[in-house]
Amino acid sequence: MALSDTKQIKALDERRELLMSVQALLTLDALRIVAALVDGPRPRHELAALIKQPADSGRGALARLNLLDIVITDQFGDDFVCTLNQQRLYELNGMLQRLSKDLLAEKTPTPADALELAEEDRRILRSCFRGDQLIELPTMSNQRRLQLVLGWLASLFDPTQSYHEREVNTIIKRHHEDSASLRRYLVEYGYLTRDHDIYRRVR
Repeated sequence: MALSDTKQIKALDERRELLMSVQALLTLDALRIVAALVDGPRPRHELAALIKQPADSGRGALARLNLLDIVITDQFGDDFVCTLNQQRLYELNGMLQRLSKDLLAEKTPTPADALELAEEDRRILRSCFRGDQLIELPTMSNQRRLQLVLGWLASLFDPTQSYHEREVNTIIKRHHEDSASLRRYLVEYGYLTRDHDIYRRVR
């Protein structure tokens, strides 16, 4: 097995483990148990009474927390004492941080990725957006930037469909609040045609 495959399997197992642990913790009974154990070990029967469950039950919140090693139960004579496994909580926190880092590192598609552009044009268009939000209206003095933005906006319209003005505004406003100016530019620069209040994208 390749090293990259091994890393992927390990990451998948870690995510599954983290998911199971979070699901187990996010119940009222589990939170009550963890809160009770924060100050130190407690007899199992006290925790069972807290969540109104038999002490020897193999099901429920306490059993799940034991299974996932979040709570450790030791026997002392006839008594069973439960302890919060703080080391396990640190490990889960580390898993969560790694997962967050991986998710944040994943590339978020930008408008520049939606069009076939030269690398320089891609760089310029990417600088115009934060996510899919147009940072500011391109000025008439920077025709290259303006044309790139208008070209991308035009790509949002289906050339086989007709749009009422309010529909054009709705589509544009998803990316910038000044729909009137951008709508006008789209028509003036030949990306959309207008017949009364009906707009069509130029093929």
